[in-house]
Amino acid sequence: MKKRTIAILMTAAMTASMLPGTFAGAEEQTTITIWDTFIDGTLGAAMSDIVAAFEEANPDVKVERVPKELTALSETLKAAFMAGDAPDIVYLEAGIGTAGNYVQAGYYEDLTAAYEEYGWKDSLMSACWEIPSADNFIWGVGNEMETMSLYVNQDIFDELGLDQPKTVEELTADMQVIKDAGYQVLANTLDSSWSNNMNFIGTLLYAYMTQEEIGDVMNNDGSWDKESVRRAVACITDWLDKGYFPEHPEVDGDQEQMYFSGNTACWVTGNWEVGNITERTEFKTSIYPFPGSETCADGGSQVNFAGGAYLVYSGSEAKDAAYRFIDFSISNPDTAKTWAEVGGTMPPYTKEYEVELSDLAERVVELLGDETLQNTAGINMWLGTNAFDFFSEAGQKLAIGALDEDSFVAEADAAKNKDVETGLTKGSFKINR
Repeated sequence: MKKRTIAILMTAAMTASMLPGTFAGAEEQTTITIWDTFIDGTLGAAMSDIVAAFEEANPDVKVERVPKELTALSETLKAAFMAGDAPDIVYLEAGIGTAGNYVQAGYYEDLTAAYEEYGWKDSLMSACWEIPSADNFIWGVGNEMETMSLYVNQDIFDELGLDQPKTVEELTADMQVIKDAGYQVLANTLDSSWSNNMNFIGTLLYAYMTQEEIGDVMNNDGSWDKESVRRAVACITDWLDKGYFPEHPEVDGDQEQMYFSGNTACWVTGNWEVGNITERTEFKTSIYPFPGSETCADGGSQVNFAGGAYLVYSGSEAKDAAYRFIDFSISNPDTAKTWAEVGGTMPPYTKEYEVELSDLAERVVELLGDETLQNTAGINMWLGTNAFDFFSEAGQKLAIGALDEDSFVAEADAAKNKDVETGLTKGSFKINR
């Protein structure tokens, strides 16, 4: 572990001190409730530490934190909104497909003024507000900066004389060398998990699509019928046909175990696996930017996520205390250190703070701050409900031959058009003011 002072560059946009005052002696104590999905693990421990530190620094506020399984939270949240007793703060995925309906129904507060009051745009990566926003309405404060990369077993790469692939085409050639040597090529499956489908497909799409094309589809409701999209789909199909995926990739599999076994050379995944790789493997792992295709005019883009986000219930009677907690959690060096060291995630805080990081976590910081990678929010951060559903199973359909280039494009456009009809895309989203 190394101690260093870091400051993720503001230019790493996803297109691109316990500073709060102490209120000792306050006569009344305000209670705020938070629902999150950190049932256990490092993120849960980080959140618990942050809550305790906030209450110590702000004795006039009591925090009631209720961790819930994702499915349970999603199921109970709608009922809580309708009953008028939702938590003051919800910590959840905040893409338009997840939060859009609730925003349009008036359940989430517009945080535009809070961003101005607390200066969050000066201290946080821009993804924090670019993803949970549309129609000049910001409904969330993103946290947990994540990036999709190519993780490789460097021992296998060294044995086979392979260097960092600079293009998808070079990576494809390397895959055949790996297979011929008797190693499993990819740890990725395209199974029933939405993230295994969407994260992998999105990474390949961004390797082929230019920034202009991504913006056209994600912001302007443009068609998926683009030559770059077809090339990306053809690449996935080619890798399936050549056996670079595990056998029967459509069947649920343990990607971690496949990679940790030491017999698999490559894994397209995110930095949420850094802690597990550091603790559970004995071989050396290198993290490379996922390469762009040589056919992509601007070199391709790196897929990033804002992870979970803080959202504030519009019916809360303790909004000021909620904003103070959010500010404490995301915009000071002490909690940034907690998120990084205890939680094992990269916080969006862009100012300097001291933190101990593993070599792999250091590499993630470098990737997040690399302007040349065109760090861009992943497709699941932008998609409406119908498109989200399509991409959640598209990889599995490709794996069993139920989709080809033409049907992929047709179904993706059909899903997008349904979202446009319901106003759940960045281009069609409107708030009734």
